[in-house]
Amino acid sequence: MIGGIVVGTYPGNGHRYDINVKLEDTNQDPYEKIKSLYVWNNHGERIPLSKLVRIEEKSTQLRINRYNRARSITISANLKAGASLTKALQAVKDITRKILPPDYYITWSGSSQTYNDSIQSLLLALILGLFIAYMILAVQFNSFFDPIAVLTALPFSASGAFIALLVTGNSINIYSMIGFILLMGIVKKNSILLIDFTKKVRAGGGLSAKQALLEACPIRLRPILMTSFATVAAAIPPALSIGLSATSRISMAVALIGGIIVSTFLTIYIVPCVYSYLSGLQNIKIIRK
Repeated sequence: MIGGIVVGTYPGNGHRYDINVKLEDTNQDPYEKIKSLYVWNNHGERIPLSKLVRIEEKSTQLRINRYNRARSITISANLKAGASLTKALQAVKDITRKILPPDYYITWSGSSQTYNDSIQSLLLALILGLFIAYMILAVQFNSFFDPIAVLTALPFSASGAFIALLVTGNSINIYSMIGFILLMGIVKKNSILLIDFTKKVRAGGGLSAKQALLEACPIRLRPILMTSFATVAAAIPPALSIGLSATSRISMAVALIGGIIVSTFLTIYIVPCVYSYLSGLQNIKIIRK
């Protein structure tokens, strides 16, 4: 009656016009107009609205926005040049944690929501990749222990990637997460080259794990270093932002370079030690008295 309601449309001059029905506009005071309205109760009787409500005049929003059925306000902002979306989102969380009452909360939308969803998807892909890699290696080596020796190089690659990102001032974003996934394959490849050849040496000569490692590691050192240095050389141009649209790939290349350098040199020492230790565990026999 006050705001009106659209009950239909009619065409005219190539357009469709809404038919809006409401009370006739008069010079009557708005308060009196509202008080003069009647409503129906459950007994079919008309009751003056003034008997049911109290009218107060207050300032309020012209429009109420909702998100997931809750009242909300939207705050939009652009990143300044050189700023990181990860650091910006963390700053927003810190500010809102200080100023918002306990019953208020924040949600992300737009590019922020896309970023968070992408990070979660990449983390899930990383976890599934580790699980599938272990199963495939277990089938390939016919052992539950040898894949553990292969995968021990992965933590060192992650630490190298984090150190490289920290030193160069880059953040953990979608591109750096893709670099982590690439590291999984490259680092596993180096360990597989070493473990697989060591098992062949043991099978061919009947040597112990330590003797096989002493023979296999010097032979496999050159291909491991060649492939690692070739990958690092290929990642240097995007890391230096050379070429069109290379800026978005800097963090991925930096994570790749740092992870490969650290993991390559540590893999040469750590993976043989772990393999030798696990081989000793496999040879332990349990004797029941």
